[in-house]
Amino acid sequence: MSLLRRPGELAEVPLAAILLEALHERATGVLTIEHAGAISRVYLCEGLTIAAQSSSAFLPLGRALLDAGLIDMAALTGSLEELARTGRPQGLILVEQGAVTARQVEEALAEQQERYLMHVVALARGTFRFDGALPLPAWTAELRAPPLRAIVLALETPQALSLVVAALQPVAGDAVGLTARYVEASTSFGWSPAEAALVARMQDGASLDALLAGPELAPERARAVVAALLLLDFAAARPRTSGSVATEPPLLLAPASSAPERPPPLPPPRPAAPPHPLRRSDPEEARLRRRRLLATGMRNTGVGPLAARASPPPGRPPGPELEPARPVPAAVPPSAPAPDDAELEARRAYAAAAPRARSEDFFERLGLDRSASREAAKAAYFKLAKTLHPDRFASPALADLAPGARELFAALNEAYEVLSDDLRRGEYLLRQGAEAKAGARASEELERAEACLRTGDLARARRHCEAALRADPRPEVQAALAWVLAADPRTSDRRRARELASAALKAGPNDRARAVLAQLARDEGGEDPLRGRREP
Repeated sequence: MSLLRRPGELAEVPLAAILLEALHERATGVLTIEHAGAISRVYLCEGLTIAAQSSSAFLPLGRALLDAGLIDMAALTGSLEELARTGRPQGLILVEQGAVTARQVEEALAEQQERYLMHVVALARGTFRFDGALPLPAWTAELRAPPLRAIVLALETPQALSLVVAALQPVAGDAVGLTARYVEASTSFGWSPAEAALVARMQDGASLDALLAGPELAPERARAVVAALLLLDFAAARPRTSGSVATEPPLLLAPASSAPERPPPLPPPRPAAPPHPLRRSDPEEARLRRRRLLATGMRNTGVGPLAARASPPPGRPPGPELEPARPVPAAVPPSAPAPDDAELEARRAYAAAAPRARSEDFFERLGLDRSASREAAKAAYFKLAKTLHPDRFASPALADLAPGARELFAALNEAYEVLSDDLRRGEYLLRQGAEAKAGARASEELERAEACLRTGDLARARRHCEAALRADPRPEVQAALAWVLAADPRTSDRRRARELASAALKAGPNDRARAVLAQLARDEGGEDPLRGRREP
């Protein structure tokens, strides 16, 4: 994954190229973008954009419904109290209370994701990095954006113009028609009525000029729609005299007859992998064509890693791997000038604040106790900003701290934005309280499960572990339930035990989860997945 292998700059690599690369590589993980002191994230599952989030465009569901005049403050407060008490989705609570309809919640969630996607794809500058080891948050299972929508929106931006041109130029003299594989992919774009009208005119083939000059859409969006279909092989050039849709092996996506036009307000948990537009019949020739279009577009920009790779020097095979990222020096480089007093102070302030910035507790990030007022949060933030703003680390003597300073300041900014706003602060405290209660309940259930294990009562131990998992699905709880499932000879749920243990290990070292996987491998006479050899 050349564009995902190491951090990069959006000024050099358009977000559209990153999303296309992720789709082609079927990457799962979190794409994080740091920009102007804020953090935005795109959540990917097998390359599909399933959700987005941005600290600079954050708008909770309750606040969105309140701003739209659909609920009042009493309903918002009541839903937050119920959320803190039960941990149930706020949208479901509001529907049960009769404050809003399920359709209104559904529309608000869709608008929220559209807002986040529009904000993220509009970013022209910022540092991006992809982490395939980060687990997808549980809430992303409830908010399914149309999985290919982000690519269309990203191709509409000025920074993606070279990719659009690379896709459209080869079909300038021909008609453009939909391929057979598009039929099952149509629900994955979330077309607006105007976009759907444009795509419908491609059914029988239409010239590129006619498509871009149509009255349905602005030229930028029309170009993005056609370019996305071409780049994904859902459309192709064909002779103007042709009257049939180009035939290619169909691609399996969720059947249109079973997929609703909008996602349900509270959908079921996401399956192991959502339906994928490149799941079946992806000929190597088509795959290479997409890669050539992407490389051509990047080369046209004159910058970025693909620009350097597009035309390999004579005698060198195409498609070399990028050189490994240079390590960030752990201390001031020997050639750097000696730091002055101000730089030494910045280094000391960084060393003191960096451990706190990694905390999930926003009060701890700003060095405050939980009773601190909004004014105290504001004062603490601006005091830290004076010494920890990334611009303070631009000197050569502090170059080794510059990347970490950007991340640190983004964490401080996130904490300040929440604690300085009364409504968001209240929601945060209620959420923290609910999480603390859930964690305490899970710990109590685990203690009971351990007591049952000591007496050999595996059935009761399993019930307590299941209750703990429902309260707080942290790695410790996942490993405990996996242990009970693997230890009970009467259960046939070995697959679930393996999945739970594997999930626990992804979060970090876990001896119990490791032991479960080893035991399962031995029981099945197979290979220990973590040691790469057969157990005796």
